[in-house]
Amino acid sequence: MKYAVRYTSRGGNTKAVAELIAQEAGVEALRVFEPLTEEVDVLFLGAGVWFMNVTKEMKEFLAHLDKNRIKKIVVFSTSADLDSATKVIKGAANKAGIPVDDRSLTLKLGFQGFSLMAPAGGDLKPAQVQKVKEFADQVLTN
Repeated sequence: MKYAVRYTSRGGNTKAVAELIAQEAGVEALRVFEPLTEEVDVLFLGAGVWFMNVTKEMKEFLAHLDKNRIKKIVVFSTSADLDSATKVIKGAANKAGIPVDDRSLTLKLGFQGFSLMAPAGGDLKPAQVQKVKEFADQVLTN
């Protein structure tokens, strides 16, 4: 199976999750600025919640999803307490005709690492790291 990981992250939390998933999958986690140029069996796609939505960069990436390159999407997100990023990504995948795995990860971090001024997140607690790794392993082994 061929895997890819793409994400957006304003504060560092989603980046930290993406990097853990990528490590488990044996690939590099890349921002959505990096185009998906090859076919993948599974695209792990993640975003944080920013003003109850995803960032402009994620919206642009979602607008160009290609069902000829992506066989399935697995969604992950980080947030204070919302799952709106997950809903937006799933909606865009469905619109593009790309199957979305039933399993998704929304890591609700409260305001851990939150800052309006500069990136301050990415320092996941051991239990959070374990949860991400277990999620990735579950998807990768099934």
